[in-house]
Order: sequence, then structure tokens, then C-alpha cells
Amino acid sequence: MPAIATATMPIHPFADIMLELALLLTMVLVARWLTIRFRQPGVLGELLVGVLVGNLGYWLGLPFFTFVMSYGAASPVFDQVWQGGVSVAQAAAQVFGPSGMAPGARGDEVLHLLSGDHALANVNTGLSLWLFSSLGIILLLFHVGLKTGVHQLRRVGAGAARVAVAGAVGTLAAALVLMWLLPVQISAAGRFFVASTLAATSIGVATRMLEDMGKADTPEGRTILGACVLNDLIGLVLLALAIELVVEGHLDLPAVIWLLVSSAAFLGAIVVFGDRLGRPLARQLNRIGPVELRFLAPLAFAFLLGWLCSSLGLSGTVGGFAAGLILSDASLRDKTKEMLVPLIAVFTPIFFLLIGMQVNLAIFLQWQTLALTAALLFAAIVGKLPAALVAGPGVDRVTVALGMLPRGEVALLFVGVGRSLGVIDDRLFAALVAVVILLAFGSGLVLDWAFAPRSARAEAMLGRLHAPFVRSR
Repeated sequence: MPAIATATMPIHPFADIMLELALLLTMVLVARWLTIRFRQPGVLGELLVGVLVGNLGYWLGLPFFTFVMSYGAASPVFDQVWQGGVSVAQAAAQVFGPSGMAPGARGDEVLHLLSGDHALANVNTGLSLWLFSSLGIILLLFHVGLKTGVHQLRRVGAGAARVAVAGAVGTLAAALVLMWLLPVQISAAGRFFVASTLAATSIGVATRMLEDMGKADTPEGRTILGACVLNDLIGLVLLALAIELVVEGHLDLPAVIWLLVSSAAFLGAIVVFGDRLGRPLARQLNRIGPVELRFLAPLAFAFLLGWLCSSLGLSGTVGGFAAGLILSDASLRDKTKEMLVPLIAVFTPIFFLLIGMQVNLAIFLQWQTLALTAALLFAAIVGKLPAALVAGPGVDRVTVALGMLPRGEVALLFVGVGRSLGVIDDRLFAALVAVVILLAFGSGLVLDWAFAPRSARAEAMLGRLHAPFVRSR
């Protein structure tokens, strides 16, 4: 009888999440071992392991990997259910339209995942992955803000602003020209949407690479991070413009102006008054005992500013970075950074694993997708090169420009929204995600080369040029 009772006992929904978390952390262990073994930034290993293991599980038909592969397409359905209070079937029909809900189409696949046999497990998985990855990025940016400080950000403020604007405008122009030249069936608003997708540098990927290399505190690293924060703001304003163009057919200028003014006021107040608020706040927090409890208040402050930024229409990651800037007082910083490390090690890699696990390698079998990927990749790289011209003195211009190459969370946000609005089709979606992945891979390699001493770079280039002559002898 006990055996029968045990066999029929229902499994708690959190049990599946614990198993998935164990799997993800095992993947992180493998990724970190590989990157340490081959002396590469940790984020590259996490993306690579995510791509390989994700596709293997997807081809084997395992439910968890099947859902993660469709996670980007399922997210807009979650949003519709949450905001509109409609059923999953109604939300899927709104997101994908009649053609997308045909048997075998993407909408039909997502509906099956969210209402089939594994629906409850998939919903729990989706919410859990979103929570873990979002926490990881906010904590990572909080950690970087603690290391950077308001004073250091001020010193690179003008240069970072020039780099952010030049990189965003350059990429927007290059991608718009490309989208007009390519034989792609897409509206003018859709072309602007795709060009805007490539404009924003990923602050999460760039931060992780600089952290792994130990270069986040260099003049170039601080310029890149400052420009990424401003680039995030520019990207979100472009997203608002793109949505207005696609949905309304015109711009809601008051809404866009409010977003721009409120965001600029928030970030400007942090830079100007952040240390004046941070010093007395740090003194009060240092009175909390024991030391373990002292960590909870800065963490609560980071989440509070994350909520405030989200309320203003900004990314919550900007709030985490701002909280770190404010609390960067030396008397509080070191202990907070030390206690953040274990949390970052658990949650941050999940974000990058998920990016890799959503890349379907089968899409590259079509030559049209390959050609589109190559063209968009070219525009994404060339568009960031103007950042080198305006980086200013005291920094290596090449390093700054290369540090602006990675795309990530903002670009993927664009892709998801564009997919839900019907602007981005399957081929364009595949090409854009491929560009994000390729830039995340490649930018880590070129940034590692760029941070090498200039003499070492010159020797390496001369060695490559000299090699053919040596072989010919």
C-alpha cells in the first residue's frame, strides 16, 4: 500500500523547475571549464554550450528544450494573457493572426506548448527562466555600478555620450540603407524596425565580457559601459518610435518626448547628485549589523531603482546600474561586491544560456537566410565604426569601437516585439538572432585582441603577413 500511495502522489510543480535549474547550472559548469581551458571570456562558452545542448535537446524532442526554442515566440502570448486577461488561445490568435495559427505554423506550435499535455510545466518554466535571467542581469549591472562609481562615470561622460550617439546613428543609417537595397518584402516601418534592432549595444554582454577579462575598470571599459547605458536609452526610444510607426502609422510625439525627457532626467540626476545621496546612505547602511544583514538593504535599493526605471519605460537593468553608482562609497562597496559574487555566478549565466538555446541551427541550411545574416552582420559592424572617431583622447579608439559591437537583450527585445507585431517573419527573425549570436561570439575574441598592448597587436599582424613568405621558402 505505501508503494501504491507513493506512485500516485502528485509531483510538486517546483520539482520540474529544480531539475531544469540543475541542468542549466551543469551547463554553466561545462561552459566555464571550456572557457578557462581555452582562455576565453565566460560568456562565449555559455552561448556556445547553449546553442549546442539546446539544439541537441530540441532535435531529440525533449519538452524542456522544445519550449525554450520557442520561448521568444511564446513571450508575446504571455504578455497578452497577462495584460489583456484573455485565454491562451485568444492571445495566440491575436499575436500570430490566422495564417500563423494554421496547422503546423508557429502560432499553432506555441498554442500546443501552452495548452497541451505539458502546458503547466511550460508556463512554470517560462516564468522561472524569465525571473532567473532578469535577476542575473540586474545583479550583474549592480555589481558593475559599484565598481564604476559616479566620479568615474563623470570623467568619461562626454566621451561615452559621443560614442553612444555615433554608434547608434551610424548603425541606424547603415541598416536602413541595407534594408532598402535588399530584395526583402517589408514595409517602410518594418525597415525602420529592423534597423533600430541593430542600433543598441548589449550592456549585459559587453559588461560580462569586460568583467571576465578584468577590463571593466580601464578607461576604455568605463567608456564602453557608459556608452552602453546611454545606448540602452537610445534603443528604447527607437523601440517606442518603431512601435508607433508599425501600429499607429504615425508618431505619438508627446509619448516619445515624455520617455526621452524622463529618462534623461533620471540618468542626469544620478550623475549629478548620486554621490551626495550615496555617502549619507552608505553611512546609515554601515550601522546595520550583523554584516550579512547589511547586504539586504543595498539589494533592496537596487531592485527599487529597477522598478522605478521600468515605470519610466527604461530597462530595469539601468536601475541596477544606477543603484551601484549611488552606493559605490568605498566603506560599503567592497563587502557588497563580495556578497554579490555567488548570486551573480548562479543567475547571470542563465541569461546567456537562454540566448544560445533559442538559436535553431537548421535555419542556416537555407542560402537566403545565410545571405541575409551576412548583410545584416556587415551593417551591424560598419555602423558602430563611427564610435571610434569620437571616442576622445585618453582611450584606445579601436578598443572602444570594438567594445560597442555586441548585441543582446535589447536587440532580442526588438526581435520579440517585431515578431508579435508581424513585422519580422521567420527568415528575418532567424537572421537577426544569428547576428546577435555571432556578434556575441566574435566581439569577445576581437575585444580580447584589442586590449592587448599595441606592440603585441602589431607583432601579431606582422606575423600573419610574414607567414606566407616563410611557407613559400
